[in-house]
Amino acid sequence: MKKPLKMKGAGVLLLCVVVLAACNETTDIASTTPEAASTATTTGTTAVAASGKAVTTDVIQKVEYAADDAYTDWTSANPTKISLTGTSATIEGEGAAAKGSKIAITKAGTYVVSGKLTDGQITVNVKDKGVVRLVLNGVEISNSTSSAIFVEEAGKAIISLQEGTENFVTDGTKYVYPDATTDEPNSAIFSKDDLTINGTGKLVVKGNYNNGITSKDKLKITAGTLDVKAADDGVMGRDLVAVQAGTLTIDAGGHGIKTTNDKEGSEGYISLAGGTFTIKSGEDALHSSGGLDVSGGDLHINAGDDGIHAEVSLAIAGGTIDITQSNEGIEAPAVLISGGKTNVVSTDDGVNISSGNAESAEGGGGAPGAATSGAGRAPGGAPGASGANSSNMLTITGGFLSVDSKGDGLDSNGSITMSGGTVVVNGPIENNNGSLDYDGTFVMTGGFLVAAGSSGMVQATSDKSTQAGVLMTYTKTQQAGVLVHLEDSAGNTIITFAPAKNYQSVFVSSPNLKQDNSYTLSSGGSSTGTATKGLFEGGTYQGGTKVVDFKTATMITWLSETGVTEARSGMMGGPGGGRQGGGGGGMPPQGGGQRPQRAAQ
Repeated sequence: MKKPLKMKGAGVLLLCVVVLAACNETTDIASTTPEAASTATTTGTTAVAASGKAVTTDVIQKVEYAADDAYTDWTSANPTKISLTGTSATIEGEGAAAKGSKIAITKAGTYVVSGKLTDGQITVNVKDKGVVRLVLNGVEISNSTSSAIFVEEAGKAIISLQEGTENFVTDGTKYVYPDATTDEPNSAIFSKDDLTINGTGKLVVKGNYNNGITSKDKLKITAGTLDVKAADDGVMGRDLVAVQAGTLTIDAGGHGIKTTNDKEGSEGYISLAGGTFTIKSGEDALHSSGGLDVSGGDLHINAGDDGIHAEVSLAIAGGTIDITQSNEGIEAPAVLISGGKTNVVSTDDGVNISSGNAESAEGGGGAPGAATSGAGRAPGGAPGASGANSSNMLTITGGFLSVDSKGDGLDSNGSITMSGGTVVVNGPIENNNGSLDYDGTFVMTGGFLVAAGSSGMVQATSDKSTQAGVLMTYTKTQQAGVLVHLEDSAGNTIITFAPAKNYQSVFVSSPNLKQDNSYTLSSGGSSTGTATKGLFEGGTYQGGTKVVDFKTATMITWLSETGVTEARSGMMGGPGGGRQGGGGGGMPPQGGGQRPQRAAQ
């Protein structure tokens, strides 16, 4: 199902993502050392304002790591020692004072904290904007009416987790504020300025009131083991959340990791370059108000809403992503997949490329059938005035992507391009969705794609593609696990695939599939090869039943059990693009083959 993203104002930037592949200036994040800062250089692109004027913006930002973002030994820094004693503390050194259970730090420097503080708070208020480093050396800090650690003002705060220690920070379920206009702090650890977490120890955070860890500026995690449980968002940064390494376990009632800055041109950003993540969330697991990139790490996601969601753009260049539960797996106006291994399970669309004005999508002032992004189709299945939004694009240049969706598998309210990588789609079994769904074109120039699913809304790649494709449509539903085997006239295997669910159509595009060649499609049998998400590699296929012999006379070949058929009108994404209904294709038309108008959700 198509669902519009909420965008801002008349001057909103809509990504012109055709250039995502062209403007590729990506390098890996260098390792950080205490002696030098490191930088993550990222992909730039062009955006188009609502006025139609092209402007340049960085959709994947540069993330800079300073020397003090890395953990260093604190013993030589002449630290102030804070020993928590239950309802107060003893302090050795300068820059901190205890007043009952409230410990106030007012000078830049290094502070080593140990012990237990009951219903108390550590506050940082450094007027000269210096750097304050809190070394948590085995602490338990709780506060029943506010944040346990509150950075009111500092140039930067660093929380270092001492090796071999476990540290616990907890807030209460209800905060007490000085007046009705105050709503901060609102998380167990709250910083109004930049915050970095490093070290090799463990930090357990329970955000019982709202969020677990919050920075109103930039939040960076370069190491450590973090276990965060939050009533709402787990880990949040207004402008940035960047993770370089570490182990993060997040259980959040709202978003798992989130940025919030939605100011046009300076939207928040999430960058994951490494680490291990286990995220369970009530809403999105990863939610960025701007861009988001994953270049490394190992992510395990169980999301009540979207697995990974970005309001502007999303790039996956490396790492392993396993989304075991989601509404929509991956969603953004622009998605670029160039590497990594990504697995998506979704109750709606697997990958959804969508942007739009929520008010327009809800019918605010738009003429019936005038399609805003993700707002459905004009009557009769024809695209509306802007049904194929040219600024929405799914670009796949490498990596491995598997999708198991109840809704559309790959769904673009715009277009799709694929030049490399491997994509396996186990799409819907119901005919109101398709394993491939795009409004503009799907230009395939390289890579390997297999997509199985229902046949009512079936699409192949566009005839503008330079790599051949075959779409097989069966008259009857085939059972899950029944092999689809395609080989050339010399007996060379093009594909052996076991769809995970019942299916009535299979689309295949492979570099080994050529135009003007003869092929045989078989069903059933077995393979001795190694299967990855149902796709077999190597081994021998045997015991199958021939379904049809055919010749690929055109770039995109449509098949039924009786042989080559004509493509359904408008379903191949030709010059007109998109789905425009029609029947044929060797199977009975379903409702005239027209795509029903689907309201934005």
